[in-house]
Order: sequence, then C-alpha cells, then structure tokens
Amino acid sequence: MTKYYIAFLALIMFMTPCVAQNVAINEDGSLPDPKAILDVKSYTKGVLIPRMSSADRWAIKAPKGLLVYDTTTNSFWYSSQLVVVTPDSSYTVWENLATGYGWSVGGNHIGDSNSSYLGTKNRIPLRIKVNAVNAGIIDPVGKNTFWGYESGTFTPAYRLDTPGICNTGTGNLSLHYNNNGSYNTAAGDKAMMRNRSGNFNTATGANALHYNTTGNTNVANGSGALYVNSTGSLNTAVGGLALYNNRTGSYNTGIGYNTSLTRDSFSNATAIGYGAIVNASNKVRIGNSAVTSIEGPVAFSVVSDGRFKYSVKEDVKGLDFILQLRPVTYQFDVKRFNTQYSLSGIANENGNGNYALQTAYDEASSIRRSGFIAQEVEKAAVASGYNFSGVVQPKTAQEHYSLSYEAFVVPLVKAVQELSEKNKKLEQEIAEIKQLLQKLK
Repeated sequence: MTKYYIAFLALIMFMTPCVAQNVAINEDGSLPDPKAILDVKSYTKGVLIPRMSSADRWAIKAPKGLLVYDTTTNSFWYSSQLVVVTPDSSYTVWENLATGYGWSVGGNHIGDSNSSYLGTKNRIPLRIKVNAVNAGIIDPVGKNTFWGYESGTFTPAYRLDTPGICNTGTGNLSLHYNNNGSYNTAAGDKAMMRNRSGNFNTATGANALHYNTTGNTNVANGSGALYVNSTGSLNTAVGGLALYNNRTGSYNTGIGYNTSLTRDSFSNATAIGYGAIVNASNKVRIGNSAVTSIEGPVAFSVVSDGRFKYSVKEDVKGLDFILQLRPVTYQFDVKRFNTQYSLSGIANENGNGNYALQTAYDEASSIRRSGFIAQEVEKAAVASGYNFSGVVQPKTAQEHYSLSYEAFVVPLVKAVQELSEKNKKLEQEIAEIKQLLQKLK
C-alpha cells in the first residue's frame, strides 16, 4: 500500500509544474514543441479517440470542435455548432470528415469499378461548385442535368420550389433561369439562358434560343439560332444566326447561315440557303438575292389531281389578257433589293467588305433577263376582268411583288385555243369564197 502511495505522490509532483505549460507524450523523453499545448510522438503507436455509434453521437450536446469516431458510418465526425432551440432543447450540428475512401485533390488509387466511385448514397442533387457558384448539378429526382458555370443555377429544384423535369444543360449559363420547363436540351454558352416554362426545346450553339421563355418544341442548331425567340413554337433553325429575329412566330423553318424573316411574327415561313430572307407567312424562299440559278434533275411539279378540285369554271381569259402584256428585257438591282428587305442590325446580305458576295451581286445584276413587270401584269388582269393567280401581291408596304411564270401557261393556252377557233372560221370563210369564185368562173 505504501508503494502505491509513494507512486501517486510522485505523479502529483511531476504534473504540478506542468499545469501552465505544454505537455509532451513520447517514448524518447523529448520536450514538447513550444507552440503545442500537447505534443504526442511515437513511431509504433497511434491515438485512439472516443468510438461510438451514430445514435450515441447524436445524443451528445457537444461543444464546437468535439471529435469522435462513428462506428456506424466508419468515419470521423466533428461538431461544428450547438444549436439552442429553447432553454431546454438543443442539438448538435455534426460534420463528416473524409473517410478512408475519400477523393483527394491529388488523385486516388481506384479499386474495382463497383466499390470505387464519385457520387452520393441518397437522392439529394449532387452539386459541383466553382467560386461557391453552381457549375454542375445532377438531380436524381427531377432527372435534370446541368454542367457549366451557373448552368441551371436558378432552377427551382435548387431553390426549394417545384422544378421542371428531364432537362439537360451543358455550357456557361445554359438553362440558367429555367423555372418549370421540362424535357429541354441546351448545349452551348448561354443556350436557352432565359427559358422559363418552355418544353421540348433543343438548342445547340452559343446563345441558341437565348431569350426563349415559353416557346415549345423548337429546334435551334447553330450559334445565335432563334436568338430572340420568346414565345414562338415549333420552329426549326439550322445554321449560325438562323431565324435570329423570330420572336413570336411559329411553324417557321430556316436552314442556312443568317436565314431570317422580315417580321418576327410570321407563321409557316421557310427560308433555305445562306442569307435567304422570307417576307411573308406561308411562303418559301430559296437562296439569297445573288443566286442566279435554281436547278434540279426533274421539273418542279404542282399537285393537280381532279379529285381534289371543286368550283371548276372555264373563265380563263386568253387574248384579252395576253395582248395587254408587255414583254420586256431588264436587269435587276439585287443589292438594292436586298438592302430594302434586310433587317437593320443583322448582317444578312451586306456585300460591303465581302468580296465574294459583292462579286455574286455584280454577276446577278449583269444578267439581261426576260419577263414582265408585275404591276403591269396586275393592271392587265384587272382590265380584262381576269382573276389571275400569277401575280403575288404584297400584303404590306414592306413586301414586294412577285410573278409565278408557270401561271402564264394557262391564259396562253386559252389564247391559242381562241386563235384556233378564229382560224377555223377564217378557213371556212375562205373555203366558201373559193366556192363562189368557182361558180363565177
């Protein structure tokens, strides 16, 4: 008993002068580091901190900084905050330190493909941030996927609201403001950036469908394609700046760089070819003003099945209409025409500084063409009382006259028929005159 008493006194005497000093625990008798309150050193042993289950850990009203090892999760946890709800109620906020399988910024050794992965074990969206800003979100509930700096940042799923579903955004700010739009795919810098509730849209290219808000089922493929579209639906734009200025129009198609509309609300308008401009709904324009030939291996045909024609009348005007026409040759100022119908602020067909385009303008303008002047044809049709379909009249001051030359075939056939009838009468009269002369002889 005396032996234990002496040992206890020795321990007290040893610890007393260390109360206000730092402490060293080691096997070589070295002094503690002066900056450490506790300096533990060993080459053969470690430190065991308290081990407990998750339930035991949660039961602790832990001060900030308490460290334990959770045997349920097999990981270290530390308390970051003690939240006091009421004077009699409080809880600890626990943070999980990296486990032995944590991913390191310096790289990791990977085991088999099933046990090693980067991901989560619950249905909370996985986020990747840069500078504390969303740069990647994978949402297993709404099936939304965003990748790119601030892509999908304001999607309500990540603001405790009702999100859209099945969206995919790739690129800086793509689908940035998407509210409850669903089934959208946006790839490119600011692609579909301002979409709110539009659905089933596909945008590929920087700023494609940039201002779309509620438009549905649009396809924009190319940088700036359908750029200002907001509410228009079922539009298809393929090519850089294709249908750039369409805002509310629907069912429009633009194929080719810088295809556009002269108004942002057309419907069922189609522009095909570089710089092609459509100036009316329900109209197809192929090529820009510098095009000098449109060809194909077969002739263009028009549906002409009698089973679908009704109110058929034989009121076509022939010679009365044809004889009033003035066939002329002329040259066409394609550059002036294009300047008249191009949109300000959009470089559709501006030949200035573009040698190839200016050359094409010059070539097209130098062609000596044969035809009619639409306004004169219109007057001839009115004068002869003929509702002639070959004149395409402008509906607004911004549109232009066009002629459908194939429509001239019908009045020409009628004129030939009328001439044939006159010839028959003349031939009959000549035959009668010959008979009288024969009798006189």
